[in-house]
Amino acid sequence: MGRREWTVGVDFGATNIKVGLVSRQGKVVANLILLTREHVTPAAFVDGVHQAIERLASRVGARRAQVRGVGVGAPGLIDARRGIVHQLVNVRGGWRGVPLRRVLERRLRVPCAVDNDVNVVALGEWKFGAGKGTRHSVYLTLGTGVGGGLVMNGQLVRGASGSAGEIGHMVIRPNGPRCACGNRGCLESMVGTAAILRKARRAIRARRRGILARLATREQGRLTPALVSRAARAGDQAARRIWQELGEDLGLALANLVNLLSPQRIVIGGGMARAWPYFAPRLMATIREHAFEVPANACRIVRATLLDHAGIVGGAVLVWEQYGSRL
Repeated sequence: MGRREWTVGVDFGATNIKVGLVSRQGKVVANLILLTREHVTPAAFVDGVHQAIERLASRVGARRAQVRGVGVGAPGLIDARRGIVHQLVNVRGGWRGVPLRRVLERRLRVPCAVDNDVNVVALGEWKFGAGKGTRHSVYLTLGTGVGGGLVMNGQLVRGASGSAGEIGHMVIRPNGPRCACGNRGCLESMVGTAAILRKARRAIRARRRGILARLATREQGRLTPALVSRAARAGDQAARRIWQELGEDLGLALANLVNLLSPQRIVIGGGMARAWPYFAPRLMATIREHAFEVPANACRIVRATLLDHAGIVGGAVLVWEQYGSRL
């Protein structure tokens, strides 16, 4: 790939669509954000991406022909081999059985690739982020949901059905809370946003004059994981216990992954990774307690580094991995 040729990464979220030009060195040289609600149908999405590429190319003084490929990460069930979107999570607009890769390639006239958004971020972090330099890396995102992506022996693992990496639905407490998937005790039901806020409300009811309660009152009762982090930073013991419990539950799941896969690196991203200082110590201790010593010593647990650009960079990596020297 020449010095002035780019790959486009597209991070398709329920709220925003991030589009960026990525150099071969994994640098986002220009990017912009589209509102998903204005590009919610397949046709509007393709139009928006096309127009965004034109704008970005113009911004860096490039010709449209210098864009060599487009990679899309989308939040849902994706057949990456055929480039078909079976359905999207939290995005309405007719996204069922959409041959998105084929539609994009017809419109854009360049090679395109489509995959699940967490898989795409996992590729980005493995190639240019916190997993750089490894052959075996696991990515985990902590937020409303808990998603995962597996890179083993330098290849993204999709499994027989294309759905491998559903770390959030590992059952760690069989009698635990009901998960959105219908099961009980999934990791997501223990460490996702809903679990953190459920525990925070319980803590506020138990200690209405505590730091967490005062912060919630100032925010007119609008609880968020960020607010729970603020309370922990200010010394609220109940808030700190919430994050320590998250560290223990997450540590149990990751100890199983360490024993099963023996990765070199486990990368943790997503909005709640910002609370890293409050849950990481318990997380590490739990892994040491439950995982075998040899694979645990061979694995580092780290925070993601690409942050808001992870999906864009990962989209570019997805295209390179699928098309290689043909780009």
